Amino acid sequence: MDFIKKHKLTVFIIVAYTVVIVFGYFIYSLLIGSSGMPVYGDRLDGINSVPIKSEQYDKIVSDLTSENSVLEVERPSLNGKIFQVIITVGDQVSTSTAKSLANKVKSALTDEQNNFYDVQVFIKKNYSCTLEATGKIDEDGNFTEGLTVKFASDLSKNSLITDYGISASDSSDYNKKQSYDIVDDGTYTIYGFVKDKIGETKCNVKIVKKASDEGSVGTVRTQNEQNFPIIGYKRKATSDFVWTKDR
Repeated sequence: MDFIKKHKLTVFIIVAYTVVIVFGYFIYSLLIGSSGMPVYGDRLDGINSVPIKSEQYDKIVSDLTSENSVLEVERPSLNGKIFQVIITVGDQVSTSTAKSLANKVKSALTDEQNNFYDVQVFIKKNYSCTLEATGKIDEDGNFTEGLTVKFASDLSKNSLITDYGISASDSSDYNKKQSYDIVDDGTYTIYGFVKDKIGETKCNVKIVKKASDEGSVGTVRTQNEQNFPIIGYKRKATSDFVWTKDR
């Protein structure tokens, strides 16, 4: 300890130098890898001779967003030799329609590019019409106190949504409400209505309110179709996508 007190500056320099060396080695390992070769090795050989042009990125986004089934497309990205596109479709869109969108991506690339790059298409749904009933629930599944039904997310902040509402009637009601309180005992079916540029989605939750001192706070949530997201992968020099749900 006396040595450290007498040589504070020297000790500080040694510690600082050690930290710099360790950090530098960490960065070197990330960039170069343990083999001393670049992370991608020679797998990117020839990539500069088969570029994907900026206007092709723009065309893919434009072509896909013009489709009636598509709500949003993120700008494509290139990771090594994997070209990836992320698409959001409406809640009403079928799996087969969603899969057909991958052909738009393939056709936007030249034969040379399709033979050089792997193409991955990630398709997800905007499950905006999801209801949650929250309150005290007894062991029989009946709500006993403090029952509120609401949308699972704040739709006023969802830029893909054009209109919404919640009601005890199954007739479309875009009242801009996001919650519905239930006080009286009885059996209820509460409906949610959501619109986007593709069309209307309706969801509902059926619940029983029965006054009692029993139960603990819980939530019942509407169930959505679980087929999404789906991922299509087309290896270079092949013509067909292989999909996650088909494997």
